[in-house]
Amino acid sequence: MKPQSKPEISISPARVKLFSPTYVMGTGFTPNHTAMSHLIRPDGSDYNPLRLRTTDRGEISHKIDTTMLDKGTFQVWIEDESSKAVSNRASFTVE
Repeated sequence: MKPQSKPEISISPARVKLFSPTYVMGTGFTPNHTAMSHLIRPDGSDYNPLRLRTTDRGEISHKIDTTMLDKGTFQVWIEDESSKAVSNRASFTVE
């Protein structure tokens, strides 16, 4: 089963204090499947990808815990493992 459209993600809030969570929400993924979430540090290096499960509506929701993160701006994107479609890049800043 293919996603209806290109996956789209958003992050809320886009600015967080250290130790406060932020959330990634996404739509347009293959329903009931897996997707790989990618996180890039402010220095440009990658964290290991994280496998997430999509809902029966092709949606994703994931909490990002900032406790272990550095201050700065991070980028996130998610790849649909079934279709190989890649979402937009979204960013958030840890203050």
